[in-house]
Amino acid sequence: MWRELIEQHTPDARFAPPATDQALDRAEEALGHLLPDDLAKLLGETDGVTDAGGYNLVFSTEQLVQGNLEMRTYPALKRLYMAFDQLLFFSDVPGDGSLFAYALVPEGRPDIFVWDHRTDNRRCIAPSLEHFIEGWLTGAVRL
Repeated sequence: MWRELIEQHTPDARFAPPATDQALDRAEEALGHLLPDDLAKLLGETDGVTDAGGYNLVFSTEQLVQGNLEMRTYPALKRLYMAFDQLLFFSDVPGDGSLFAYALVPEGRPDIFVWDHRTDNRRCIAPSLEHFIEGWLTGAVRL
């Protein structure tokens, strides 16, 4: 489903082999929480998606874990920004430094946020991963 959705909007996507169930389990263990269902399913189809220029549409499982742990624990970031413990970053804005994330809230809402590294603003930009991908690839999602 996810590959087909992405291929509908861009011929330039590059798909990695699927993440294994074990890799997804290890990611959840390292992060200390479950991955959102739709993100886990996407990673189960392709362990990351890049465009022709090498920019991430969706991080690989390894990038996801490494990046989120760094954002949550790096001392300099803790001094500059509000805590990132309630965010799960899964993609970045090419050449910008801002990141896309889920908000990890008890209700488990699938909303997608953009975090602006210049202002520390966190703004909802899509009601789901599917809407985010479609909107980002068609230009409907704007920063």
